[in-house]
Amino acid sequence: MKEKLSDQLYKKVSEKIDLEPLSDYSDLKTIHALDGRKVGGFKAFKGDKLEKFSIAEFNLAPGMNYINVGLKPTINYNIPRLGVNYMVMAEKIQFDVDLYPAVDLVPRQDYIDKYYELLTDTYLKEKKAPYFNWKLSDRSWVRVSTSPYFFMSDAALSDEDKVQELMHSYTDIWLKIWEEEEKVSKEEATQIEVRRDWVIRMMLEREPERHMLEKVFGKELTARMAEAMV
Repeated sequence: MKEKLSDQLYKKVSEKIDLEPLSDYSDLKTIHALDGRKVGGFKAFKGDKLEKFSIAEFNLAPGMNYINVGLKPTINYNIPRLGVNYMVMAEKIQFDVDLYPAVDLVPRQDYIDKYYELLTDTYLKEKKAPYFNWKLSDRSWVRVSTSPYFFMSDAALSDEDKVQELMHSYTDIWLKIWEEEEKVSKEEATQIEVRRDWVIRMMLEREPERHMLEKVFGKELTARMAEAMV
């Protein structure tokens, strides 16, 4: 049986970072829908330079399996947040992945050259690949918070390996940044924190799928899960 994407990414990250379970989210270890069905679970870890490594997995409906993986660095490092959304449906996979920048990238061409440019060949190749259906997000709040390498698409189930290879490419670059970046000044850490707080606020307030989740889990549990995954 093929290893789940979440297990693959956990293995890759844990080979580089000593991970320690976060007890803050023990209430989400098993998640039930309003009708009592066990539909998923959530787990989180912390490590050096890493505030939270989160993995959420849900079976939202028959034939609809969702995985969310996040790598959220501590604010005293200029390390992007890796975000993966991966939905396997009856006939296709819908996904997005990005290295969400911790700071405004416009004045940081040096940082782009050093790290993000490593994704350029992969990004341009896969953006045009016949097995992907690359598209730009129609949500303005998403577009202003992502990197130039935000990738959103769908793909046939038969191309699952290609989707997962893309996720690994982004994770590999994240791990390189994690390994090489040094602490920033207190001033820059404050700027990182302010930017992150605003991005999280936008995500929590404007995510349109939230209403669908509330029908499955209820408002209180949906709010708790949203908080855990950012």
